[in-house]
Amino acid sequence: MLKRATIDELKEALTWPDNAAEFRLWFGEKVPYGSSAEAIWEQIKAEERGTFSFYRGGTLIGFAQAYQKVENGIHIACLIVNSAVRGQGLGRKFVEALLENAWSQEETQFITLNVYPENEPARRLYNSLGFDEVGENQGMVAMGLESQ
Repeated sequence: MLKRATIDELKEALTWPDNAAEFRLWFGEKVPYGSSAEAIWEQIKAEERGTFSFYRGGTLIGFAQAYQKVENGIHIACLIVNSAVRGQGLGRKFVEALLENAWSQEETQFITLNVYPENEPARRLYNSLGFDEVGENQGMVAMGLESQ
């Protein structure tokens, strides 16, 4: 189940990365490792942007943002999956729910996201969902998905 995220869900998700390198894969270079949930919530503009949590069977599976960054486009950012359930296909279900929500908005014509080149599992997932690698964005692989 996809729903609007709360700061308490961000606090729980902040326990998932084991170290600064894992945290970087989630938030990139702009959010310092060890920042408080309140500071991160404000920095990512969680109240203004589409900020989502995903549950399966009462367990928090994921946290992400999906918001209009440019006209007719939804950008997925800050996506993390609970480390306890990785490799079980639930990350795919989470991304599919984000995509379904994005496509349900009439004006959406494309969806974008950025992923670090070394994050091979995420790149494989996004490619399998139809995303194309369309370039580079500040050291990350820029990916896009056009409406059908």
